Amino acid sequence: MLAVTGGKGGVGKTTTALGTARAVAQAGRRPVVVDADLDLPNLAAMAGVEPDGLGVVSAGAPLAAAPTIGGVTVLGTQPGTPPTTLQQVLDRLATTDRPVLVDCPAGAGMPHGIALRAATDSLVVTRPRECALADALKSSVLARRLDAPPTATVFNETTSVPVVASKLDVSSPVAVPSHGTQSVTTVDTTAYQPLRDAV
Repeated sequence: MLAVTGGKGGVGKTTTALGTARAVAQAGRRPVVVDADLDLPNLAAMAGVEPDGLGVVSAGAPLAAAPTIGGVTVLGTQPGTPPTTLQQVLDRLATTDRPVLVDCPAGAGMPHGIALRAATDSLVVTRPRECALADALKSSVLARRLDAPPTATVFNETTSVPVVASKLDVSSPVAVPSHGTQSVTTVDTTAYQPLRDAV
């Protein structure tokens, strides 16, 4: 299970989670993406599906009952979903043979901790701006403390990895140029191909 984290809101965690999942799906695997942002969930909206996947699966339905688009099963949610629902679903997904990506919320609240504790690894997502990089460093430290060490750092909205990448202590920095808002079926997965093996 891979947590897509970054600390700061608006750096592209959801886009990265969907883009990476789509790249995994194109490789013939059946990824699941979970929205762990219980206050401001946007995974389902960005994927263009109903935001009921997390609730459906937490009620005991099989993953096949959740929305799937472009080969990606999307477990979106509604604002105010209890953290226990997220925990229950992540516990259940820990036993699946399918690749699982967890779209973490901004900050370091309870849902973020639940996601990182459930994950075995993480991707840190940031933008090449000072405030975003500072939050990415904090996210990297938190992920390591919760046993989900970063396997890569994604620098969004840039064509090259900034020099400051070495401060994040990650061996696989990836630069992703801006693609604008895209759906899971139209996203250009070329930039996300190097991340496929992290899942």
